[in-house]
Amino acid sequence: MSERLDVRQVAQGRWRSILAVLGVDERALSGKHGPCPMCAGRDRFRFDDKEGRGTYFCSGCGAGDGVQLAMGITGLSFRDMAREVERIAGTVRPSATKAERSDDDKLAALRRAFRESKPIERGDEACRYLAGRGLGLYDLPESVRLHPGMAYRDGGAVVGTFPVMLATVTDAAGRAVSMHRTYLQEARKAPVPAPKKLMQGLPLAGAAIRLTPVSATLGIAEGIETALAAAELFEVPVWSCISTSGVESFEPPEGVEHVIIFADHDANFAGQAAAYRAAHRMALKGIEVEVCIPPQQGDWLDELNARNNAMRKKQ
Repeated sequence: MSERLDVRQVAQGRWRSILAVLGVDERALSGKHGPCPMCAGRDRFRFDDKEGRGTYFCSGCGAGDGVQLAMGITGLSFRDMAREVERIAGTVRPSATKAERSDDDKLAALRRAFRESKPIERGDEACRYLAGRGLGLYDLPESVRLHPGMAYRDGGAVVGTFPVMLATVTDAAGRAVSMHRTYLQEARKAPVPAPKKLMQGLPLAGAAIRLTPVSATLGIAEGIETALAAAELFEVPVWSCISTSGVESFEPPEGVEHVIIFADHDANFAGQAAAYRAAHRMALKGIEVEVCIPPQQGDWLDELNARNNAMRKKQ
């Protein structure tokens, strides 16, 4: 434990330079969304270096700090990576770090965004976006809303203002901890590097976007659209956990006895692995769990659209 603490202390404030020496493209360390240096996923990675800890977020790999990123890109064991990081840290200068926003400031921004938005209505931008993705039109909770226009920032610069489908992210205790944004333009995802983003808030581990009330049997999936598709296909309430890391860390609230994990069918098995890790953890707690994976590569929205297309061809 002391060894883990030491390497993080030695490297704090130096991660940008250390990672560049280890071979990470400096464009990946710019703070803008781009390809992930670990999984190579396009426009899914952002290096934010909070408090100089080398932090990052990838919608495929999840979140982590400089130690995890260094291990991911080098393939080294922790011991070998720590030795190399300590060597490099002694040759580079620390970089300036931005002051962290307070929790009160983050929560005030979340409340302001909620007040400025309104529930989704038939025919509005968000409703037409969901219909365009192939989803049936039915009532959505007030936690999923439409904001008339939010600034899109990339690396601190505002690149445009777009309508946004907002969704409240809630922890297992029922407390709102963040808001998920889907930037839209003409009822499609906006032409920006990462049209889906989370607002800064409180820790996300265990949280989800509650698309229905709590029930004894509850489904979970990654994205909002995937969760809505699974609910339409299987006629069970399904919540969105946003990403594989969200599925893996999901904590069922009180009253849930049976969880169905509607996993993505990924070529690299990321969705399946996260689902089974979550299932194992919840099963150990005495919760009945099952994992459902689409028969073809993709997610449950792909499966819903494939079935609907097949039915139309038969008619």
